[in-house]
Amino acid sequence: MFRFFRWLKDVWHYLLTDQWTILQQDVDHQPSRTMQYGPAIVLCWSAVALTFLEYYGHSGSVFFRWFRKLLPDTRYSPAYRHIFWSIGCSAAYFIFPLVAILLTKNARIRDYGLRIKGFWEHAWIYLVLYLIMLPAAITVSYTSSFQNTYPFYHLAYRSWIDLGLWWTFYGMQFFFLEFFFRGYMLHGTKKALGAYAIFASTLPYCMIHYGKPMPETLGAIIAGVVLGTLSMRTRSIWAGFLTHITVAYSMDILSLWQKGKFSIFM
Repeated sequence: MFRFFRWLKDVWHYLLTDQWTILQQDVDHQPSRTMQYGPAIVLCWSAVALTFLEYYGHSGSVFFRWFRKLLPDTRYSPAYRHIFWSIGCSAAYFIFPLVAILLTKNARIRDYGLRIKGFWEHAWIYLVLYLIMLPAAITVSYTSSFQNTYPFYHLAYRSWIDLGLWWTFYGMQFFFLEFFFRGYMLHGTKKALGAYAIFASTLPYCMIHYGKPMPETLGAIIAGVVLGTLSMRTRSIWAGFLTHITVAYSMDILSLWQKGKFSIFM
């Protein structure tokens, strides 16, 4: 047992703390006496984007009423507010950073975590993370708060069309969420903050989970640190996005199974 915990400690240091030291050296070796305004702009602009999402990205906003009038009434009308939520998230998480990047001299969008090169080299790490997170998801799936929360679209069990419609827009917002927190915020501040950029982006990431079951919100802190470390080390958000979306879909499936509404998959 002692050897196991010692091994676990070694893995923790190899995957995280040792990496933070390496990443921080990039900043410590480049001292500057002048204020770097780039990171300040990234953080303030990110706050604006999240504020926009809070006030205009939900079904109670005036934008949702306009959106609702554009669509016909069908059996899938209950999904409209979830689709609007996904579009609102995507707009806040992508359009706001995109505008800032385009207005920044010599900035390239691919430098904010969208590099594909080296993806397969590090893909095994994310597979391990998924296998670690899956038992935790299975455990919390037995709780009533989990079952009452997922899937967000409560009629996803009706048909493959319902589920496919939900998962399409659900997955879209996950990509832009990863780009916002582990791309724009992280890579936009790392030159000034070094490894501390990981923790700066983790704080608001945790806060957007308020209202969800507490174990998931606390888990978001761990996910933010781990995925942020890997994004900064690999300069890519792609595998993190795939891990995130796979876990999210698994949580939906587990909830449907626990509620006895698993027939759609049979």
